[in-house]
This record gives sequence, structure tokens and C-alpha cells, in this order.
Amino acid sequence: MSKNTNFVFMSTGLFEHLSETEAYVFSFVSYFACDEQKGKLFKRSTISLCNNLGYSPNTIRSAINSLVEKKFLEHAEKPANKTNNLKYSYIEEVSHHLTIGTHEFAKEFSSELAELLYGLRGAKKLTKRPLKNVFFKVYVTALQASKKGEKWKRNQSRHLHKVLVLHGFLHNKSKWNDKYVKTPLALSVPYLSTMMQWSRSTVRRVINTLVELGFVSLKLDTKKVVFTRVKMAEKVRAGYTALRSTLVKAQYATFIPTQVTKVRNDGLKRPGASATPAEHSAFLAAMKSKHSC
Repeated sequence: MSKNTNFVFMSTGLFEHLSETEAYVFSFVSYFACDEQKGKLFKRSTISLCNNLGYSPNTIRSAINSLVEKKFLEHAEKPANKTNNLKYSYIEEVSHHLTIGTHEFAKEFSSELAELLYGLRGAKKLTKRPLKNVFFKVYVTALQASKKGEKWKRNQSRHLHKVLVLHGFLHNKSKWNDKYVKTPLALSVPYLSTMMQWSRSTVRRVINTLVELGFVSLKLDTKKVVFTRVKMAEKVRAGYTALRSTLVKAQYATFIPTQVTKVRNDGLKRPGASATPAEHSAFLAAMKSKHSC
């Protein structure tokens, strides 16, 4: 990775064990700690993590402590300074020295990530066996400050980190659908809520922000959100206008009308099982009016 990382690899299974903050830090650390070429050791300072992941120093330290407690990471012994180079000694002192912990999922994640990285580098062919984890890229470059001292607008960090996680998942899934399924990506809010371990209101707010930032285009079906386009993520520090718990309104999305089924003997069409409450109310009013005549 370069000085500023463009993305980190995550998988949906992470969120069964970790918060999104812990997932960001663990994914970043794992990239180094799973790699034999890098000695299976992560060695970066707190400030380096802050610059790459867009978190404050206290948030980074807290996340590392939590990951160590959960046995996802372990502290490694710092090597003795064998030179008189003061700069080298200082870097060693301020850097975190971390390795993958003993938690079963942490070991599984890092092992499969290492296999994926070796395959992407062309070091060896990817195995034909299916991986247990579905990996996707989260483009953390969108979280990085464009100039020194740039701060978040308002208290937006936590929400925008969620936005980038969901964007990474949707971008990966959408590319897969375009290549193999040939149909737009359609997912329900309950499905995303379960997968990400977020409330349904949080999922809706995140989707609305993705639309507002111009990262996704969508249509609203009665049961699913149809993502017609998922663009690459750009800078998100400009933020968003407001959080909305109701899915995007008409000016941002096209609604797919509910199909009405089942024709009654009296000529009225009974709404289908997925019809909206308004359609059911209109049907009942029409039926009452017809029978009162």
C-alpha cells in the first residue's frame, strides 16, 4: 500500500462480531498482518491509521484495545533497536506492533484475505474452492482529508463511515450482477439490516445519503430497493444535507407502481399482498361505496 491507502478489504461476516469502527481498523491491520511478505506484522503509528481511515486518535486507540480484548488482534513484542538511528528508534517506539489474534473468525478472515491478495498479485492462482467470506473493497480514500488540518463538517464521521461500508458492498455486488446475472441489483432493507447488524432506520438513512452524494441511483419497489447504478466513491467530507429515515423521495428516485391482482365478481380489483396501505384503503372504500348503492 502507498502512504495513503485507497481501500481496505472487508467482508459481511465482520459485522457479526465487530462494530464498523472496529471493522475498519481490523481490515486495515489485517492487510499487513496476514501477509508473509510483510512478516505477518502490522507496524504503523496511530496518526497513520487516522490519516488513512479518517478517525480521531482516541477512536483508533479505543478500537485497537477493543480488538485485542476480543482476541481479533494481539500486541507483538517490539524489536530491539540495533542501530543508533534516532529516527528509526522513534518510529519503532510510536508504532503499534500487532498480529492477528486467536479468534476463529479473525484467523479465517486473515487466511482467506492472504489467499485473495496472493491471487490478485499473480503470485499464485486463486484456489477453486469457494471462500467462506465474500470480500469487497471499501474506498477509504473518500474519507481522507484533502489538506492538512481539514476537519469533518459537524458530527458526521460515524454516519459517513457507514455510508462507505454499504457503498463498498453495493459496488461489488452490482459489478457481479452486471457481469453474471445481467439484472439490476435488488435488495430489501431487512436483508441489509440483518447483514450489516444495523437498524432498518439506519439502513434507510445510509441509502438516502448515498443517493444525495450521487454514489447510487435507484428505484423503489414495494419490497426491495433496486440499485440501477453504483458509481465509484469520491470525497465524502463535504457531508450531506440531513438524515432521513424514510427512503428517498420522488425527486431522487423513481417508484415502481404496485401491480394489482385478483379481479372480484363485482368488478373490483383486489390489491395484491404487497400493495401499500393506501391501495388497500382505496379498495375498501370503493367496495363499501359499491355495496351501499
